[in-house]
Amino acid sequence: MRDILGQGGERAARPWAWRLVVAAAVVLAAAVVLIEHLPGHPSRPARPGPARAAAGPAPGSAESVPADEPDGISGQTLPWDASVRLPVTGRRPVWFWPATGRTRPIGGLPDDASGYLFIRVPGGWAVQPDPAVAAARPGCGSCAGAPQPVYFLSEPAPAATPVGLADDVAPGAATGTVWLTSYPTGADLGTAAGTAREVSVTGGAPGPQVRLPAGYVVVQGTRRGLLLAPATQHPGTAAYRLWDPAAPGVSRTFDGVIAASPGEIAWAPPCSPACRVQVLDLATGRRTAITLPQGSSAANGAFSPDGAFLALEVSFYNGGDAGALALQLDVASMSSGRLTAVPGTWVSSDALAGFGWPAAGDTLIAELSFTTKVQLASWRPGAARLAVAATKPGQAAGSLIVGYPP
Repeated sequence: MRDILGQGGERAARPWAWRLVVAAAVVLAAAVVLIEHLPGHPSRPARPGPARAAAGPAPGSAESVPADEPDGISGQTLPWDASVRLPVTGRRPVWFWPATGRTRPIGGLPDDASGYLFIRVPGGWAVQPDPAVAAARPGCGSCAGAPQPVYFLSEPAPAATPVGLADDVAPGAATGTVWLTSYPTGADLGTAAGTAREVSVTGGAPGPQVRLPAGYVVVQGTRRGLLLAPATQHPGTAAYRLWDPAAPGVSRTFDGVIAASPGEIAWAPPCSPACRVQVLDLATGRRTAITLPQGSSAANGAFSPDGAFLALEVSFYNGGDAGALALQLDVASMSSGRLTAVPGTWVSSDALAGFGWPAAGDTLIAELSFTTKVQLASWRPGAARLAVAATKPGQAAGSLIVGYPP
């Protein structure tokens, strides 16, 4: 039941429809072909089509398409931080160190043919067998299946710990909390009212159970209530709702949400005439408007863990009907609204596999898939260059987790 504001190359303005792949959204989710480049796994088809990288854009025209560079990012780069590790999902999830290519199994997660979803939460990840596979019901793609186990994996931990059973899991507003949502088995998610409860990942007493509005699922706990999205996609139900269980008759709606955190919501309203991203600070009510480069729009976003930055996937067009020609990653400062292009990320529209802030600090990580390799790039705001690590050719089936979810 998951595709919430994830980071990936195939997302557009999305409803967070049901975190199963039934919905599109975390997209954060584009399946990333990484372990395909780790040794000792079964083969997976190569990513179709060439991906390209270039030094920098002259956006807004057909001539701005990145030049062919099948080997990906080149030129001067920084060394990759050897301490950084990322989780890789699959039926047997592992930790992966990009600097060395080393992997280590993540303990506490039994072998599961469904594979696992990793949902970024404060302090780590909530982990759950992929409900799109585990709970699939023939003839009823939008029906709830049996509840699935939920685990918590902290950033430094070698193993995950059990949290509970649920149909869906979402980040809580406070570190160490998640929201678990359950539905009656077989219920139609488009019309059923789920029940949600805030749970401590360390075993503390759970919060009171709340009944959600029919047809909605929790996608983020915030300081001003729960951000909800339609559980399934239907015309006229694309609006997200900021909903307070203590005042259920009052809610605020948002269209085109591209990122959310405990303290902020970002959305991309229709361009008129320029494209902007609006950000609401939930604590102060302050709104920040981020103006995008001419000829571009924001396809996806991710807040840094401390809320100081918003990374944006910015797509560029040439005015025709062929779709986006190229994209780049930009990062906006939430204190000023100033937008900065991430160096070296001007690529063709199919190259970006995922991006996000998977560590506790303000380090943005992106996965870029090129014709001959997959590269991981990391960048700290203010740095003049990227740190780049290329994965080695190999065969596997799995997904590198670089975003808030995959």
